[in-house]
Parts: sequence; structure tokens; C-alpha cells
Amino acid sequence: MQNIINNKNINESVNMLKALGNETRLRILLSIFDKEKSVNVICEEINMGQSAVSHQLQVLKLYHIVKVERKGKEVYYSIDDHHVKNIIEQSLTHASHVSYEETL
Repeated sequence: MQNIINNKNINESVNMLKALGNETRLRILLSIFDKEKSVNVICEEINMGQSAVSHQLQVLKLYHIVKVERKGKEVYYSIDDHHVKNIIEQSLTHASHVSYEETL
């Protein structure tokens, strides 16, 4: 682990965790967790407008959390790699084991 601890990786990790720490972005990621989807499908699934979803997808793309693939006129989004999936799964598993209300 020591060989990956440096200022660049720490800053990238903080930015990634900030990007994941948003309810809308997490809902988007859960929507595309197992299958790439277009913005329109994501909007329908999370019940949000296209402008808001597109903005959040750009944030996720900026931090390499999602990737984009164009097929004809459609643009499809998917989770960038298995590391992101692992982080999401681990955070949900952790949340299911603890109650933050008990600690307050």
C-alpha cells in the first residue's frame, strides 16, 4: 500500500469520494451498475430531468467514475471499472451494518 500513497493519489481519492458522496450521483451509478444506459433511460429510472442528470454525469465522467460510448446518435454511460463497483458495493454493505443515528 505504501507505494500508492502520494499526494496525487490522495487528492484524486478525495475528489472521487466527493463525487460519490452525492445522492443523485449515487442513484445514477446504481442505475448503470450492471448495464450501460442512455441518459433518457437513466432519467426515467431515477425520475429526474435530462439537464440535471447530464450535469451529474459530466461530474462523474470528470473523475473517471463513468465512461461514455457513442452508438450512432445515442450516448451510453457505464461504470468506468470494477474498482468503482467495489467502492459502491462496500459503501452500501457498510451502511447496512451500521446505524449512523446511533452514533449521533
